[in-house]
Amino acid sequence: MDCNSRQLAEDYFLRVPADARIRKVKEEVEDDPHPTLKVEMQTVRLNPDSQKLILDTLRYIHGPDFKLGSASLYKDKGSNLSNRYWMQRGNLVVQGGCDYSLTTKPDIKTSEARLREFALTKLEKYCFHKAHSAEALEYAAENVEKALEILYSKYINVSEENKPENVPSQSELMEMRMDEKAVLESIYESNFNVKDNNVWTVKLNMDYLTKVYENKDSDIVKRKVNTNNNTNFKTKKKEACKLFLRGSCRFGAKCKFLHGNPIENKPSEVENKDSEKVSYELEIRFTDGTLYPYQPPLLFFKLVHKTDLIPELTCLRITARLYEEAKILAQDGIPSIYSLVELLNNEDDIVNYVKFDTRKFPEPSDALFPQLIENTENEEKQLPSHYKKGASRDNRSSINVEELLKENSEIAKRWSEKKENNRYNRMMSDRRKLPAWQKRKEILDAMNKSQVIVISGETGCGKSTQVPQYILDDWLSNYKNGREHVEIVCTQPRRISAIGVAERVAEERVEKAGQVVGYQIRLESKISSKTRLIFCTTGILLRRLEYDPQLKSVTHIIVDEVHERSEESDFLLLILRDLIKVRKDLTVILMSATLNADLFSNYFDNVPVLEIPGRTFPVEQLFVDDIMDLTNYVLEENGTYARKVKKGDRDKKHDFETELETCDVRSEATEPPKTSIRDENLSISQMVARYPKCSKIACKNLYLMDTEKINLDLIEHVLTYIVQGDHNWPREGAILIFLPGIGEIMSLYDQLVESHTFSPKTGRYILVPLHSTLSSEEQSLVFKKPRPGVRKIVLSTNIAETSVTIDDCVFVVDCGRMKEKRFDSNRNMESLDLVWVSRANAKQRKGRAGRVMAGVCIHMFTSHRYQYHMAEQPVPEIHRVPLEQLILKLKILPLFKSMSVHDVLGKTIEPPLKSNIDGALTRLQDVGALDKSYVLTALGRHLAELPVDVRIGKLMLFGAIFCCVDSALTMAAFLSHKSPFLSPFGKKSEADAKRREFACSNSDQLTTLRAYRKWQEILKSSTHAALVFANDHFLSHKTLSMLADIKHQLLGLLASIGFVPEMPSLRKKMRKDSVALLTGEELNTNGNNDKLLAAILCAALYPNVVKVLTPEKSFHMQAGGAIPRQPNPDELKFKTKSDGYVALHPSSVNSTIGYYASPYLVYQEKVKTSRVFIRECSMVPQLPLVLFSGCTLAVELHNGTFIVSLEDGWIMFQVEKHEVAEMLKTIRVELINLLEEKINDPSLNLLHYEKGNRIIKTIVQIITKD
Repeated sequence: MDCNSRQLAEDYFLRVPADARIRKVKEEVEDDPHPTLKVEMQTVRLNPDSQKLILDTLRYIHGPDFKLGSASLYKDKGSNLSNRYWMQRGNLVVQGGCDYSLTTKPDIKTSEARLREFALTKLEKYCFHKAHSAEALEYAAENVEKALEILYSKYINVSEENKPENVPSQSELMEMRMDEKAVLESIYESNFNVKDNNVWTVKLNMDYLTKVYENKDSDIVKRKVNTNNNTNFKTKKKEACKLFLRGSCRFGAKCKFLHGNPIENKPSEVENKDSEKVSYELEIRFTDGTLYPYQPPLLFFKLVHKTDLIPELTCLRITARLYEEAKILAQDGIPSIYSLVELLNNEDDIVNYVKFDTRKFPEPSDALFPQLIENTENEEKQLPSHYKKGASRDNRSSINVEELLKENSEIAKRWSEKKENNRYNRMMSDRRKLPAWQKRKEILDAMNKSQVIVISGETGCGKSTQVPQYILDDWLSNYKNGREHVEIVCTQPRRISAIGVAERVAEERVEKAGQVVGYQIRLESKISSKTRLIFCTTGILLRRLEYDPQLKSVTHIIVDEVHERSEESDFLLLILRDLIKVRKDLTVILMSATLNADLFSNYFDNVPVLEIPGRTFPVEQLFVDDIMDLTNYVLEENGTYARKVKKGDRDKKHDFETELETCDVRSEATEPPKTSIRDENLSISQMVARYPKCSKIACKNLYLMDTEKINLDLIEHVLTYIVQGDHNWPREGAILIFLPGIGEIMSLYDQLVESHTFSPKTGRYILVPLHSTLSSEEQSLVFKKPRPGVRKIVLSTNIAETSVTIDDCVFVVDCGRMKEKRFDSNRNMESLDLVWVSRANAKQRKGRAGRVMAGVCIHMFTSHRYQYHMAEQPVPEIHRVPLEQLILKLKILPLFKSMSVHDVLGKTIEPPLKSNIDGALTRLQDVGALDKSYVLTALGRHLAELPVDVRIGKLMLFGAIFCCVDSALTMAAFLSHKSPFLSPFGKKSEADAKRREFACSNSDQLTTLRAYRKWQEILKSSTHAALVFANDHFLSHKTLSMLADIKHQLLGLLASIGFVPEMPSLRKKMRKDSVALLTGEELNTNGNNDKLLAAILCAALYPNVVKVLTPEKSFHMQAGGAIPRQPNPDELKFKTKSDGYVALHPSSVNSTIGYYASPYLVYQEKVKTSRVFIRECSMVPQLPLVLFSGCTLAVELHNGTFIVSLEDGWIMFQVEKHEVAEMLKTIRVELINLLEEKINDPSLNLLHYEKGNRIIKTIVQIITKD
């Protein structure tokens, strides 16, 4: 009973019918939807030069006696791989080739290139290898005669002998030579030729030598012919399948005819051709200043016409024999040419010499001038073996205790003197007005009684600026009677907060930042030996805990904005909870908004909570359903910000107008819709019923509005109403607009700049963008008060929600959206998603409007959404982001050395799910950051130092190791940020066509890199030209500029961990991409090597690998026979190990490709819509996949074929011989060991370290050439 019959029976009987068979039923295997598709089995080959290079490198590392593993150690598994792979499909294999890069110089003209090519051909006629000919020609400054002399001396081992004594003069020597020439002309007649006085030739009749090699060839042919000479049976030859030759055969493997191109048997050419006539020649050359006949001349035994019959090695051996004879004759000053010709006519002498001579000539891969390489290596040994290290992370660790106490007394003295300073007193009077001042004594008393306290305060109460100062002032006022030293560290969630608060506190203390009060953020710090109050980002303190696990000099830690629940702040609380048990003298203060203060108190065993009242003025709160009527806003039905009408609804347009006219009547007749139904799902009459106070126009707007879009037109309309409308609101004060991200900020900024009302050209408004990626100087503009009559409009992300206080803010326009880090399991990468804010976020934003006077907050969402569809609190970051970075930090902290990851994270304030932790551990194992026992590997230790996604970090590290820093950082920048390519609505096909103009190496990443380089090149001429280029090619100029900034940040990270030299210039503001300039030529040697870049992409994105499955090969009939047909893109299928069949995203440059030289791609992300798509993919050649994949490599034997197996057999390559597999396996281990060595000594310069340099150069060579 088959499957269909069984299903039919089940449908009839409504039960599973019994199976009467006694024997066990085989389990039904899930059918493959594409059984006729397989992966092309690739053969990994290494050319002889590469094999010699690898062996030389391995022998340098392991000693001259190093040997590869024996083939006899492997047992044949006998697996039939043809079930999964197309085996031996008759593909053309090029075993050799000519590297024309040797014959071309980039800086010479075409005519000179031709002359060089002619010179190389001439030198090759003397049986010298092409690579050596090119090397000699270059060394001889393109002089052919000099090059010939060099090659002769190197191949024949001509030693420089002392000048013979009692030698006649040059004129006498020339006369002797002329006499010899006359004698030779009379003896050999036309066989003797003189090209010029310095070059003679003698044609030779040496048929005996020709016969020696003809006999060898004929013996081989006879043996081949007699191999299958059994005539007892005849095999009928299969006829070719006509269907197959036309394209495809429907019978497939069952067809009885031949599927292939029929090859007719031709009679052996060797049997039919006549004996080949070979002509020989002896060439004699006399060098300038020669002492012949007291010195041997240059002698060349060569063929007049090149033939494959006589080996080049034979000619070289005969030449060497002639030189030995000439050398003996020269000792007595006897002219030697006649004697040498007679020697060549001596058959026995020459044949025996050729047979038994064991002389070795230079191999093609050997350099002609090894002494030059040795000199270079000697010079390299004198070069610095390590990069210059940057400043120590703890730049105050070496301070003497006595000096520290001396500085403390000086700080206390200066503070007491400030009491007479008028400016300081004015600042103090302002400080006393803050609500926090009333709680000053209570805060200090609580700190004396409890090691941990929680301070909860409304926005504007002064907790961030005042609490640290209360601790500092209390220490200074009681300096002589109290403790000798205080060091306060106050963490902030963002760098702008750290800088802003530090500068504000320094200003209140009438001093500059960097003295007693300072700040420290990534790539920027203002601290000194006098600094006692440091404002820093949470990440900086976590980094300090790596090398100072007990924070020995710190007395107070203040964690500000703890309610934001960032991943880092939750982790810091976990560390502090354990640290206070060891450091009883450490005081911890947690500062939070009024929300959830008890949560933190309970986490630290019910520590006291102090509440500070706010000092905000009343704020009028309006929603979008209120503001539409006030401003008379009208939304166009088919406009940019209206939702798209469904296909079925277009015919109902007339009904919609009718419904709109009668909706007020209908709404009275119907009940208001349920609160659980969202606004976007209501009909027009339900919308009117929900918002009875709104006008029909406002309800229509709410109905048509696309809630997923940020309506910039509405924001501009509201701004116009604020500054020009008929209302009783204040006519002064800053306007703060909350937007999701920098893209929306720049779009609104451009829109307002072009506006007649808000353009800065009017002189009445200042537009200030505020985003975490902006520089410190750009962010500081937010705090400057404009001159009278000018209003400030701040366009900000949620950075201004709690971190930054804008003192003169009166109006807040809240779009209600923010970008939040989320982890997508399909992508296996972090992403920024556009989400609705929580009610807690909305309250914080509202509070920003009441800083200096009664303010107004306008929310760009409905009151119903606010009350019923917004979360009460934001989701803690630890629950919505990947945990890889957190686990890596946890692994390098000494505090948790003996604890498991699950135990540590289980102690956080709200622990993440076990499945999330397990997933993160698996992903870290996949990229090689953790081993099988979850122990941190060398690579993992470095990735832990980089605050970026582990795959991006891996790409950066490999870019530094393989000397392609600039290219690797460019790719890392757009992989971590976003692609600069745009796809405008309605112009997608045009945009894709423009993108494919940059297509390169079947790689989306290398395509983007190529576009970025072209933009950079044009940017050097002018910014306008670059802008035009970007627009013409559908590239975002803003994104490209942003990538340049990100590259500098990433380079700073590499320098901070010692992978590249310290670069002080990085701290300066860079307007343009200067990474290539800063890193120099040495670190970018391989920046344009696309094969190597594809290899490091494989290293970074592995195990995101997809197989390319192809159909059976078919042929086209042509006049000359059948030729293979390349498949169409639609015929190919793509398969991953975990998800099965996937598809290439249409935006990929590979989506229109039908043939891949290698059937493996690595990809950045997977997107599931109607099906699973892979985006941003690159084809990976065989060797990079073998060398750079993060999994284990096994060498196996299957049916006599050696196989390199990856991923437990999911990826397989056959090798042409066993030695190649062993070489790759061994050099791969050496690469891993080198990485370990680099990690243990991060500033080790691999270019100046001989072992490292050899390994890197070997791998670059084999990836590039094979």
